[in-house]
Amino acid sequence: MKSLPLHKRYPIEPNGMELALGGMASALALASPGKGLNLYEHPTRYLALSASILFGYYAILAFADVYCFKLPGSRARHLGIGARVGKVLTTAIATALAAAAIAAAFVLFGAPAASKLGETAMAAVNVALLAVTPVVLTLKADASAWRRALLSTEPKSLPEKWAAGIFWCTMLAAWSAALFIPMDWDRPWQRWPIPIVGGAYLGNLVGLVFVLIRCFVLPLSRARNDAPGLVIPDPGLDPNYHGPVTRSMAKKDE
Repeated sequence: MKSLPLHKRYPIEPNGMELALGGMASALALASPGKGLNLYEHPTRYLALSASILFGYYAILAFADVYCFKLPGSRARHLGIGARVGKVLTTAIATALAAAAIAAAFVLFGAPAASKLGETAMAAVNVALLAVTPVVLTLKADASAWRRALLSTEPKSLPEKWAAGIFWCTMLAAWSAALFIPMDWDRPWQRWPIPIVGGAYLGNLVGLVFVLIRCFVLPLSRARNDAPGLVIPDPGLDPNYHGPVTRSMAKKDE
């Protein structure tokens, strides 16, 4: 039996922690539970607290090495404390670099750099945490996977589909929400950077539902439908384990 193409490989066990807590973490960060802390009056502090909640959530997942996907049947990884701390630091550095790039893009597109530096910086950090950090945790430092996921129409593996869905839903919603800022409605929520941050959180939640259906619900449903003809190889420690394969698929590849 030949190996399946990359875009047909998928792990069949989603990580329960990510799926259960991802939306809750985003919603909690958006609410920013701080007594007397108002987004309109104290946007920098409000967004800093939101970013702290989000990064704390991702740091826990990075430290535990449990983000998003796991291979069925494989033995648990025994990472040392140093390696786990290194994963958290790597995630933090990647997020900071992404936030700097997003902040620069904000300024290039007309965001106030001097008068509202704190708001612009915190907005960029929040957008980076919502859009880029999940990609970092899912695809790690695999440059080819990043290219396929974000910049290519090539067939994608499910982790790449997951990363692409979260990233593009978040970014497109954030940039679309920016259209409300110049309108002359004179509403408090039109102040910079509230529409962009609100759009990013909304897009992230929509993206989470989208990729949950696309990457887990539909593949698992197909796997169950094909259950009578499954050929399940021993995953062992093979990082390319691609889950159950139907006998018809196996014959086709022979």
